[in-house]
Amino acid sequence: MAKAKATKNNQENVSAAKGIKGGYIFSAPVGTALPVKAVSQVSELDPGFSVLGFISEDGYVESVSEDSNDLVDMNGDLMDSSNSNRVETAQLTLAEIKADTLKRQYGDSNVTDESGLITVKHNSDSHPTFAYVLLMQLKNGRKWTKVVPMGQSSELDDLTISSSELCQRALTLKYLTDSDGNTCYDYIESTETGEK
Repeated sequence: MAKAKATKNNQENVSAAKGIKGGYIFSAPVGTALPVKAVSQVSELDPGFSVLGFISEDGYVESVSEDSNDLVDMNGDLMDSSNSNRVETAQLTLAEIKADTLKRQYGDSNVTDESGLITVKHNSDSHPTFAYVLLMQLKNGRKWTKVVPMGQSSELDDLTISSSELCQRALTLKYLTDSDGNTCYDYIESTETGEK
């Protein structure tokens, strides 16, 4: 049963977000079945997804960059504005040093984990594309699932090796457009409508 539309401010809608305890960032080969609702545990994901481990305290930073074409008349007045280029990205630091996280940074074919030794080759063939799912929780237990059907590794930040810093690089993912023309899907439990 649907609730009445809100007519006042509601503090229930104001929240920070945290990753689900035990595992919150997952990836899988492109084409793996993606969630189409807010989920709260790995058992609700397709078995093709693997956990990538912790994300550093800097979190998951999503950005949208758009270029616009302004059309002005002969007087210099703006008549219309249209977007000519839209790029959506996310930056995150995968904190665990293991083969799956390194493959997302350097490419599948550049990382091997055999006989107790991880080998990473650094070269220009290091922009893999995977599906990504981020499982989050808002206050009062509301679930939020972010789905990136095709996230391509586009750049890596500097690596500082030090006894006082996390030994990992920040990874930037570019969201590629899927067959429906979308780059990302957010599924967030509502405080205003009930389940159908």
